[in-house]
Amino acid sequence: MSQNRSLKEYLGLFGKGALVGVANTVPGVSGGTIAVVTGIYDELMDSISHFIKSWKFLAVLILGAGTGILIFARLIEFLFANYPSQTLYSFIGLILGGVPFLWHKADFGGKFNPLWIVAFLLGFIPVVLMGLGTEPGETAPLTDLTLSTGLMIFLAGAAGAAAMIIPGVSGSFLLLLMGMYSTFIGAVNDLNLPILAVAGLGVAVGILAVARVMTFCLARFPKVTYAAIFGLVFGSLVALWPGLTPDLTGFLSLLFIPLGALAGYFLGDR
Repeated sequence: MSQNRSLKEYLGLFGKGALVGVANTVPGVSGGTIAVVTGIYDELMDSISHFIKSWKFLAVLILGAGTGILIFARLIEFLFANYPSQTLYSFIGLILGGVPFLWHKADFGGKFNPLWIVAFLLGFIPVVLMGLGTEPGETAPLTDLTLSTGLMIFLAGAAGAAAMIIPGVSGSFLLLLMGMYSTFIGAVNDLNLPILAVAGLGVAVGILAVARVMTFCLARFPKVTYAAIFGLVFGSLVALWPGLTPDLTGFLSLLFIPLGALAGYFLGDR
């Protein structure tokens, strides 16, 4: 993709980056999913793999994501505390609104391939199981850096970061499954630089590794890869569903789905 964008295009990219940042503050929502439905996922994966030639794209996207987190984190926290169902319905609608663009981009034309169904299920089932499962308990944080704890922190950083850019997968939830969430949060709060350095190295390796794998798969096996992405995206919808309160307020809350879908439709690069 070209790095020679107009100012309007860069502003649009900044806005999409902000939305990705906001998504990463929402429990259970993957920033990778938002990158998919807003039409920047392919370029994001390629840009991470070739970050020197794509520095403008990454710089604007990262600036947007950081701005989104800083500005909207408190708002998202407020909305989840006071309007949890409506907030989740809005994100469900946002994801659904990007599905037509994703379908067009996948281009499932020609002869049907059974591998598409297999790939869809391989994406769909794990995300649904993670979303519907009981949230795991947290373990005591690691505070001292040794060879063994350093390896654990590095691997957790790589896995958590990789999950953040895989559509439908929550990086924070994966860290909870690994029992490492409190270690990362504690290191940030206490400014534990040795642990942060090892975690940061793991994050960088995880993001780069997944980006290279996804770039390869999208280039060599695009339709099968998109079928798996569809599975991840639709799996996240099932996992996000907050249920429905059988009263007037509950039914009126469903209106946030089409509102979110309208926003998602116009955010997609049709």
